[in-house]
Amino acid sequence: MLKEYLKKNERKAIGYSEEEITKIEKLYDIEAKGDFREFLKYAGRCGGGLLEDYTIILYRELWSIQSFLRKNYFGFIDDEDFEEKVFYDELKRKPFIFSIEMETYYFYIRTVDEDLKVYCFDENEEKIKDTGMDFNEYMIDLVERYNPELKPILEIPSIGELLVQCDTSEKRITGLKEMREYISSERKENKELFILLERYLEKNRKEFTGYNDDEIRGIEELYDIEVKGDFREFLSIAGKSLGGLLGEEELIFYNDCSVREVVLTNFTLEEYLIEDEFYDVACGKFFVIELKNRSEYIFITTRDNDLKVYHYSRENRTLKETGMNFSEYVVDLIKRYNPELEELKDVSVSGDIINIG
Repeated sequence: MLKEYLKKNERKAIGYSEEEITKIEKLYDIEAKGDFREFLKYAGRCGGGLLEDYTIILYRELWSIQSFLRKNYFGFIDDEDFEEKVFYDELKRKPFIFSIEMETYYFYIRTVDEDLKVYCFDENEEKIKDTGMDFNEYMIDLVERYNPELKPILEIPSIGELLVQCDTSEKRITGLKEMREYISSERKENKELFILLERYLEKNRKEFTGYNDDEIRGIEELYDIEVKGDFREFLSIAGKSLGGLLGEEELIFYNDCSVREVVLTNFTLEEYLIEDEFYDVACGKFFVIELKNRSEYIFITTRDNDLKVYHYSRENRTLKETGMNFSEYVVDLIKRYNPELEELKDVSVSGDIINIG
C-alpha cells in the first residue's frame, strides 16, 4: 500500500539505516523485527504524507527524543496501582508505542513477541486491550480510516526523529601540554579543579578524553539539560575519560553502562522527586552525576548558572544541598577517593553518555 501511494503521488518516504535501527533497539530497549523493522527501514521517519503525525507519533517533528523515550517508558501513566500491577510486566515485553489516537489511546507492540500484535492502552479507563490486529494489519486499518483515497494529507509531510544526530568524528584529547595551554588561555590558574587535573597529567603522563561541541549539543538534546559553565568545560576536557584519576564509583560518566541506563537513571530520579513533592528541583533540568547503592542520587541542576549539587536519598526520602557546585564537588571527590593522584586500576575509567555503540 505504501509503495502504491508513493508511486501514485510521486512522493518519497524516509526511513532508518540498519545501523540506525540497531541504535534504536538499544536506546529504546526493543527488538525491531518483521513488518515493524521493514516499516522503520522504509518509512520510520516519514511516510511521504500517507499518514501524518496525529496518528503515527514517529513523525512528530516537534517531539524531542525525551518525548519519545518517556512515552515508551509509559511515562504518561499516573496511577500507582496500575503501575504496580501492569507497568513493570509490560516493560519486560519491550513495548514500543508508535501510534496515538485522540491523544488518549496509545497503540503499541510487544516487540519480544513474534506475532507483533497491537495493543491499546486506554488512558480514560486505564486498561490494556488487544486490538485483534498485528502491526501490518493495524497500519492498513489506519490508512483505510484516515486516508482511503491514498492522497497526500499535507503538501509538506512531517519528519520525525528517534535518534540524536551528532558528529562524533572530531576527537577531544587533552594531554599535559593542552591542559597547560587551556589553563593559561582561560585564566584557570587559581581554579582548584584545573590545578589538580594538571598535576595528575604531569605525574602520570596520561590523557583525558572529552566530548566535542556537537556531542555536547546532543547531550543537551537527549537529556533535556543545559550544559554550561564548569560542567561544559569538564565534559569537553574529560567527559569520556579522566585518564584514571576518577572512575565508575565516583562519577557516572565513567561507568560502562548503556546510554539508555543513564537516561532511565535520570527518569527514575525525576519520578522520585515528584513523588516526594520536590517539584522545583525536579523542574531544574537536572543530571545525575553519581549513583550510590541504587538509592542515593548525587545530581546537579543545570537550569541555574550556579550548578548546585544535591543529594537525594530514596531510602530516607530526603533532599539536601551539598553546599558545593559542580567544580567543587569534583575536587572533593578527588581529595576523598584519590588524594595521591594515582592512576586507578581494575575499574572502569571511561564511558560515553551520548554515543550508542
